[in-house]
Amino acid sequence: MKKFFLIISTLMLLCALWLLAKPSMSEIGIAYAQHAEDGQALTVTWFGVTTLLIDDGVTQILIDGYFSRPSLLDIALERRIEPDLAAIKDMLDRFEINRLKAVIPVHSHFDHALDSAEIAKQTGAQLMGSTTTAQVAAGSNLATHQVSVIETKTVYPVGAFEVTFYPSKHAPLATNSAISGTVAAPLTLPAPYTAWKLGQAYTLVITHPKGRMLIQGSAGFEPDALAKVEVDAVFLGTGGLPTLSRAHQSAYLDEMVTQRRPKRVYTIHHDDLFGDLGSVEQNVLMPNFDKTQAFELGQQVLPAQLLQLQFGVPINL
Repeated sequence: MKKFFLIISTLMLLCALWLLAKPSMSEIGIAYAQHAEDGQALTVTWFGVTTLLIDDGVTQILIDGYFSRPSLLDIALERRIEPDLAAIKDMLDRFEINRLKAVIPVHSHFDHALDSAEIAKQTGAQLMGSTTTAQVAAGSNLATHQVSVIETKTVYPVGAFEVTFYPSKHAPLATNSAISGTVAAPLTLPAPYTAWKLGQAYTLVITHPKGRMLIQGSAGFEPDALAKVEVDAVFLGTGGLPTLSRAHQSAYLDEMVTQRRPKRVYTIHHDDLFGDLGSVEQNVLMPNFDKTQAFELGQQVLPAQLLQLQFGVPINL
C-alpha cells in the first residue's frame, strides 16, 4: 500500500511540475500589439476566443460576442448552458458597446454564437450569419427583423464599413465531430453545447476607408475562396493549429496570410475558452503554443509581423 501511495504521489508531483513548466503567453516570444493612441482612429479590441469589437468612432461591429463562459465540466458532462445575461450586460456597459450595428458570428459553435442573439437583443444590432445562426436567434426570441441570413461573396454596408462573407471551413479537429452539421429548428435554451452546430463557417473581410482586415475564426479554409483579396491585417484563428499536419498548416497560412500580404498578423482563439472572462492565457492541459511553435509561426507569416492582443485593450488597425 505504501508503494502504491508513493507512485500516486510521484505521478501527482510530476503532473504539477509539468503544468508549472507550461509558459504563459508573455513568455512564448510573441510580441504584444501596441495600445491604440488615437481615440478617433479605427480600433479593434479583443475579448478572448474570436470576439472582436471593431470601432471607427461612429459605428461598432462585434464579431461573435462570446462573453458567457461555460466551464470545462459543463462541456464534458454536456450540461445545459445558456447566455449569462449579467456578464453580457457588464461587458456592454464596461466597454461602452453602445453604438453596435452588427453582431457577426464566424460560425455557430457555442463559443462563437452562444451570446450573439442576446447581444443583438440588448443593443438593437443586426445579427448577420447563416441559416443555423438564424435558428439560434429564433430560439432566443430575437426579432426576425434583426436577423439577416447572408449570401457569401456579397458586400454588406455597415456604416462606413463593408463586410464580405467568404465561405470557409472549420479546423479539421476530431474533437468537433459532435458539433458538425447544421441546426434546422429554433434552438431552445438552455441546451447542451452539442446543440450549437457549426452551420456555415466564414472568412470575414471588413473594409473601411482607414484599412482592411481579414478575420479567420478557425484554422480551416476553403482553397482559393478569397481570390486576389489583400488586407492590411489578419486576425488569425490558431486554435489547434500546431496539432494539425504540416501540410495543412502550410496551406492554411498560405491561404490566410501569404496570399493576403498583410503587414500584421494577430493570433486569436489560442486562449482557454473555458477560462474566466478576462483571462486570455492558454489552457494548461491543452496549450496551443510553446516557445518553439510560436517562433515557427512567426517565421511562417513573414514578412508580416506576428503579434498578440491583450484582453480589452484597443489597437489601431
